[in-house]
Amino acid sequence: MTKTSNAQDKMHTKQAIREAMEHLIDRATNFDVEALEMIYHKDFHTTLVMPDGKVTTYNKQEFKDHFAKQAKEGKTQLNTWADWHDFNIIGDSAVCVLTRRHSGMNGEEMKLLCNIELKFEDGRWQVIREAIFLRSLSE
Repeated sequence: MTKTSNAQDKMHTKQAIREAMEHLIDRATNFDVEALEMIYHKDFHTTLVMPDGKVTTYNKQEFKDHFAKQAKEGKTQLNTWADWHDFNIIGDSAVCVLTRRHSGMNGEEMKLLCNIELKFEDGRWQVIREAIFLRSLSE
């Protein structure tokens, strides 16, 4: 069995995952594309499932471009509300399940059901995959 350092042990906790996710929410809702470069893993992939079933996918550069476009359009900070459901850590992989509310995906305030996968690499948690299901606020 490989022994991890105390510093790494402190990074492999539910609290560390929540802090990484709160940082992502803070930076993404402020359209901080430079910060997203460090938050998103080089192999990042996101899947958005719209209420009508339409599916849109983005790689890291495409998703950063999506945020940059919104910033250029002068959008103000998005809603930062989050309801945390589950954190699971297995080695250097983690999953966070949460519900969010904001208008950044389609311009309409929506409920986002999120399954976010993270990978611990280069001394930090990085988001590698997101599955986001958009729903009306009434659902």
